[in-house]
Amino acid sequence: MRPKIGAAQLAAETIAEPRFDGRFSLPPDHRRYACRTIDMSAEIVALRSDFRPTVGDRIALDLDRWGRFDGAVIRLFEGGFTVDLEVADQPRAHVAMQFAWLTRHFAPDATRCRAHERLRPKQRFTTFTVAQVTLPCEIVDLSRSGASLRTAVQVPPGEKVTIGKRTQAEVIRQTEDGFAVRFRRLLPLDMFDEDIDL
Repeated sequence: MRPKIGAAQLAAETIAEPRFDGRFSLPPDHRRYACRTIDMSAEIVALRSDFRPTVGDRIALDLDRWGRFDGAVIRLFEGGFTVDLEVADQPRAHVAMQFAWLTRHFAPDATRCRAHERLRPKQRFTTFTVAQVTLPCEIVDLSRSGASLRTAVQVPPGEKVTIGKRTQAEVIRQTEDGFAVRFRRLLPLDMFDEDIDL
């Protein structure tokens, strides 16, 4: 289990994140493949690429503005893959702080900054709990930072809710068929795919 980074890591886990272009290779093969980050933390990076490695492959990754990282592929998804970065504990805290700075620096520029990737989980039907009452709902779409829910119940913005068994969130707006929420904490990147169960 990795040690907690604390405030530096929390600062890195913001709602909007810059995207970085890069290239990677699979040593000892020296061919290099283009990629772009989809999501990133101090420990894990999700990459979009036309080249599809296999789980367990070791890669050497060069990202613009970041430099070189080594890591191993831990998950595949449509159009990309996730890499567990090999960063020592002390440098990992530095990476988190650097990422927080880059996020703040890029966040005001909408042309260079996007919200987290969204998906539609396989387990779309779940529940939400508000004021100690649990009700059914359907997940319309989901990102690491929030979700859009379909339900007949209108919950006002600012209300605290629990999605599923344990995901704490806050209602940020009402929609035509339900409401949208922002999660209290980002969903773990290494668990974020269509199989996630809130």
